[in-house]
Formats: sequence, structure tokens, C-alpha cells
Amino acid sequence: MGSTLKNSPNYGSSHSLASQFDNQRQEIDQFITLQSERLRLVLQEQRKQQLAALMRKVESKALALLRQKDEEIAKATNRAMELEDFLRKLEMENQAWQRVAKENEAKVMSLNHTIEQIKEKACGIFSEDAESCCDDNMGNREEGTGENRRGGGGEGEEHEEDSTSNMVCRGCNSRNSCVLLLPCRHFCSCKACEGFFDHCPVCQTEKKGWIEARIF
Repeated sequence: MGSTLKNSPNYGSSHSLASQFDNQRQEIDQFITLQSERLRLVLQEQRKQQLAALMRKVESKALALLRQKDEEIAKATNRAMELEDFLRKLEMENQAWQRVAKENEAKVMSLNHTIEQIKEKACGIFSEDAESCCDDNMGNREEGTGENRRGGGGEGEEHEEDSTSNMVCRGCNSRNSCVLLLPCRHFCSCKACEGFFDHCPVCQTEKKGWIEARIF
């Protein structure tokens, strides 16, 4: 019975159809497999391209950030160098001002010392002049003692007149004396009359110089 079915024409046609179906199914499977492989390759290539583009973007951004950071570092370095130069200049100026202050301090000390010496000399001159004036006054008093004794009375008035006359200029007899003649150191002239004296009007010593001294 089975051999009869196989030998029948219907069985042969159905068998050929089945084999055709199998072949078509295999071809379809191969086509699908091929298309799937192609699609996989295309998708893989697209992913690679997308990854490459993304990497390029990330790399460009990273390079931009690196350049920005490098510029900031360069600016910070330049700023630090400028600050160091400024600090060095400030230190040099500070040292220069300290030297100037020390020099000025030394000058002030020297001037103070010179002023003290001048004061000491002036005090010595005035003391000697006072002694000379006192000697002159004593001589004048001794000369006038006989007259006072003979005339009697008026001693206080004559003493006051002598002390006043010692301060009056010997040239104009009106202004107070403010010039000390050298080398005799007599305090006997005002500044206006000093130029008219070649010799001291008190002791007739030749005038070598003069010093203006105001007594308040």
C-alpha cells in the first residue's frame, strides 16, 4: 500500500512541492540571515561613526577646556611674576626710604650738634660781652663815683641811665643795639648803623666782622 502511494503521480507532485517549499524556506532563511548580517554590520558601522563623532566632540571640548586652563595658568603665572616684581620694588623702595631716613636722622643729629655748638659759642660770646660791658660799667661807675659823691643823691637815676645807654646804639642813639662787633664783642650798634662803623665805638678796635643778635 505504501509503495503504491509512492508510485502514484499525486505523491510525486506533493513530494516535489514539499522539496520546493524546503528549498524556498532555506533560501528565505539564507536571505534573512544575510540581511540580518548586513543590518548588523550597518548598525555596527553607524555605532562606530556615532562613537567617533561623540569622541571628536568630547575631544574638542576637552581640548578647549585644556586651552582655557592653560591660558588661566599662564595669566596666573604672569600675575604672580608681576606681584613678585612689585614686591621686590616695594622692598627696594622700603630699603631706599630707610637709607634716606637714616641719612636724614644723621643730618638732623649733626645739625643739632652744630646748633648746640653755636649756642655754646653764642652763650660764651654773650657772657664775655656781658663781662666786658660790666667792666665798662664798673669803670664808668668808678669815674662817676666822685661826681655822685660831690653832687650827692641821684644814684638810682644815673644807674638806670647807664643800663639803658648800654643797650642803645652808639651810632643813632635811638634804636636798641642788635649787632655784636667782632673781635671785641661789644654789643653797641643797631643793624642800620653797623655799616658806618669801621672801628668799635666803645674800644676803637678795628671791626673784623659782626653778628646780629636779637634780645627779646
